[in-house]
Amino acid sequence: GVPVNSRVSSKIQQLLNTLKRPKRPPLKEFFVDDFEELLEVQQPDPNQPKPEGNQMNVLKGEPLGVVTNWPPSLLAALQRWGTTQPKAPCLTALDTTGKAIYTLTYGR
Repeated sequence: GVPVNSRVSSKIQQLLNTLKRPKRPPLKEFFVDDFEELLEVQQPDPNQPKPEGNQMNVLKGEPLGVVTNWPPSLLAALQRWGTTQPKAPCLTALDTTGKAIYTLTYGR
């Protein structure tokens, strides 16, 4: 006959129930097998806005000169040029009439 406090035993029971639960959810909750959906060809939405304006074309610039000490990659070339020529234009965006609207410059 030892008196038992029901509040303590309910807290202990709650703790035991918490410890019995799995710490991680089962894997099936993480992975969804949507392979069948990927095989279906999605049709474009008929309410999707249509593109407007003229199609843009790439302009070809002047040919590059042959240099023997070229960097091994484009990123290396940009890095070298950016450090030796700060504030020089890097990229220019043109509007439909051919006027420069944005110019991106190198920086240190």
